[in-house]
Amino acid sequence: MYLAAYLFLMNNIIRSSAYIFFFIILFYSCSGSGDDDTDIVPAEPLMDQYTKENDSIVEFMKTHFYNYEDFNSLSSNSSVELSIDTIAGDNLDKTPIFDQVSTLTINLIDENDELVPHNMYYVINREGSGANPSVADSVFVSYKGLTLGNTSFDNRKNPIWLDNTSTVRGFGEFSSLLKRGDISTNTNGTYEFNNFGIGFVIMPSALGYYENGTLSLSAYSPLIFQINLHTLNITDHDSDGINTIDEDLDGDHIFINDDTDSDNIPNYRDRDDDGDGILTKDEYDVDGDGVPDDSDGDGIPDYLDNDE
Repeated sequence: MYLAAYLFLMNNIIRSSAYIFFFIILFYSCSGSGDDDTDIVPAEPLMDQYTKENDSIVEFMKTHFYNYEDFNSLSSNSSVELSIDTIAGDNLDKTPIFDQVSTLTINLIDENDELVPHNMYYVINREGSGANPSVADSVFVSYKGLTLGNTSFDNRKNPIWLDNTSTVRGFGEFSSLLKRGDISTNTNGTYEFNNFGIGFVIMPSALGYYENGTLSLSAYSPLIFQINLHTLNITDHDSDGINTIDEDLDGDHIFINDDTDSDNIPNYRDRDDDGDGILTKDEYDVDGDGVPDDSDGDGIPDYLDNDE
């Protein structure tokens, strides 16, 4: 199974054809059988589903532990694969996951346009030594995906590049909490990563695939991802001189709903954000002072103002 992806961003995002494009790129079954082999499940009300899943996640964390002792003696260029087991028998003295996690709350919008906060729970085993990526950046990661039933649905031991704007929401949000490592070059020309960020996150299905099941995942599956963040690349998807993270005008970490000129091309993919015929890069900061130009002083920078 390849980590592939489906950009599920709930009802607070315009359901456009971009979703399908990202889904094909990022989360698909290695069997190649596609949608014909998956059941279409009607979406459950967001709040009801979250409440039920959060209860099961909390219960899971209280009754399970992970191999935290294996992470205590990591060398600078190594990682340990996450392993989770039940607290029972010989493991009765283990510390439950519940006592070790931090919580990050992500606000989603439900079918009634109301905010529904979703908690995801995470552990950072090694913070990393460099910069954090943003939720808009590309990350060079190895990872492992698990269900609460302890079934691995994806495992990438060799790092690959992923675009955080196209991964499932919880994956991108958590990877931005880790820091990149240091890169060193060996005498034989190979390179290695040292002190890279390591951690895992447990998330409700609305931050994953929600009602969209696959051959290896049932609908409404809470997910666990262990992520090793080796390095990152700050993205400017449309090469307009504005980093993608800065094209998220409303700051909601959703990039396809920022479309200043309403041309169905989100700003982070649009080289002329305001549709005035002048490329964004040619009107963003003409005087080079590091501040977006505002020729008519109306508080709207020229690159977002088609009547400046």
